[in-house]
Amino acid sequence: MNVPATQLTLIARLRDPADEAAWLRFESRYRELVVRFSMREGLQAADAEDVAQAVFTSLLSAMQSFSFDAARGRFRDYLFRAVRNEISRQIARSQRPSGGSARLISSEDGAFSDLRSTATTASAQAFEDEWINHHFRLAFEVVRKTHSAESVAIFQRLMAGDSVEAVATQFSTTQQAVHKIKQRIRDRMKILVESQIAQEAM
Repeated sequence: MNVPATQLTLIARLRDPADEAAWLRFESRYRELVVRFSMREGLQAADAEDVAQAVFTSLLSAMQSFSFDAARGRFRDYLFRAVRNEISRQIARSQRPSGGSARLISSEDGAFSDLRSTATTASAQAFEDEWINHHFRLAFEVVRKTHSAESVAIFQRLMAGDSVEAVATQFSTTQQAVHKIKQRIRDRMKILVESQIAQEAM
């Protein structure tokens, strides 16, 4: 049975190269994650952008014939392998004499074929951390647009480690009001993050 496009997850829609909206949304959603992780792995900003461009260009081709096996890993495991492989190539290119050539990743590369436990590596843990922070940032951008500036500011102060009592005093409100704002935004963030992660299903 064919699933209507409106019911497909964002990742599933990537199999259709004609679905430009899905690809634009995918790149805009994950580019910052790829760039931040690449820089965390030691690349300069420009090189990190090159990694992102190479990964997204290659995925555009690879996803058309890619068959996902949920038993072997999650989408972010696949993305991690793709990004880490391209980072390795970027480093190798910078260390060899000029004039060499390098190919982009494909569906035959380790990004898709080798999913042995990535959680045992420091890079995998770093990517997991960035992935968590990435979804938090995405959700918080929505919160900024849907909650009052004062509520957002109160939540930020609490996340920065300020006590409820101190925040209540700073914003001339009650501790009960601060608790309510914290709970309301945390509940909203939880829903948003769960929705974002659900879009990563194949």
